[in-house]
Amino acid sequence: MTQVLVISDTHVKAFSELPEGIQRAVRGAEWVVHCGDFTSVGVLEELRRLTPHFVGVFGNADPSNIRQQLSHQVTFELEERKIVVVHPHWGGHPDGLEKELALRFPDADVILFGHTHETCNLKLKDTLLLNPGQGYASFMIPASMAVLTVSQSKLSGELLTLADVEGVG
Repeated sequence: MTQVLVISDTHVKAFSELPEGIQRAVRGAEWVVHCGDFTSVGVLEELRRLTPHFVGVFGNADPSNIRQQLSHQVTFELEERKIVVVHPHWGGHPDGLEKELALRFPDADVILFGHTHETCNLKLKDTLLLNPGQGYASFMIPASMAVLTVSQSKLSGELLTLADVEGVG
């Protein structure tokens, strides 16, 4: 069984600007996936340095020095499960986005996505759709992240707000 820390839409200039609970979670994680909108190459570099296994995609707010290093979507396998990572910046109303993603990636066991800044932990047919929300606190919206648990027999996502992760570590 493998656990994957999933973050997205961090929108910070430096890793040290992330909420302390997310920084601690990253430091303790074997796998980290970032679903786009780092906004600073320093954040990408630090995630790569701190994490034994890192997967990331660029988002619509990312500068060219991030876009040159990452793709807009990535597919990888973990525990024989197909995982898609995407930052669906192509537009449209966020309502119905989960169904659209499931249609775009019909063979995926898991779709990890960002962009909306809204958390999602939803199973559509045989596909788990997981959006960790935003990696920073804003007016009335706490920072959040997700933990994906993957094995051949189990696939689940857990959403955590900053208040949930403050005691972790």
